[in-house]
Amino acid sequence: MKAVAANSVWATLCDPEIGLTGQSKVGLRPLVLVAHPDDETIGASVILGRLSTPIVVYLTDGAPHQQSFWPSDANGSRADYARMRRDEAISALSLVDVPRSRILWLGATDQDASFEMPALVKSLARLLCYFSPDFIVTHAYEGGHPDHDTAALVAQLATHVIKNQGRQPPEVLEFPLYHAENCGCVSCKFLPSSQDGGPAPAHVAFPLSPEETARKAQMATCHHSQRAVLQQFPIGPEPLRPAPSYDFTKPPHPGKLWYECLGWPMTGARWRELASAALDQFSQSLCH
Repeated sequence: MKAVAANSVWATLCDPEIGLTGQSKVGLRPLVLVAHPDDETIGASVILGRLSTPIVVYLTDGAPHQQSFWPSDANGSRADYARMRRDEAISALSLVDVPRSRILWLGATDQDASFEMPALVKSLARLLCYFSPDFIVTHAYEGGHPDHDTAALVAQLATHVIKNQGRQPPEVLEFPLYHAENCGCVSCKFLPSSQDGGPAPAHVAFPLSPEETARKAQMATCHHSQRAVLQQFPIGPEPLRPAPSYDFTKPPHPGKLWYECLGWPMTGARWRELASAALDQFSQSLCH
């Protein structure tokens, strides 16, 4: 594994005595930034269950404009569906003792977060100033879902904003959800190589205890509207690593991205145009 500073959050989390594999709650405060309700259950249940006071921030409300993406039991308006997903998230997070006061919503529309990148960066930066978390846990840049990739970019830019303000920015850790491989879908594994084609950054897969496995299954059940999607994800060890410095103006991997394979309205080229515009807007922050 790549060497890290002895006092880094990542080193602490990997410490066999005081880290995530220890017997007691870790005394670090994470901010878990996820794109949609249920992403926290798939990728960050270990973090949520083993740390004392996590904060969960949802980039979107989980309700796309296009009703063909809604489940069959989502009746009523888009606002009704968003309310359903909010209630599901609150129920799931109650199982890991995250109260409503530590569940926040940035308000983007599902699948459209990339159109709001600058506003989302500013909102997250304000939350980082207010809560001063020790670290952020968010999505890897992997081309699985445009909102997931937006979360990765927003986390990186918001920490640069904090640094430019003269504050100590939190470390950013990341988990994988899914990516394309020959237009098939690979779940819960990091891309096999780095963005430049070299070896993939090292990660640790944190195993779940029998109790945590049962709790994660129960959390997934709370997201009833997403049951068909969640069945595609195994309940197993959760990979985690420090987020590398991505070049968001370039694809995360060669070939089609997963949402391009699905024929979604967003394309990788369009997403990168939006990312480039956001990067340009915050270029002053990135230079300091």
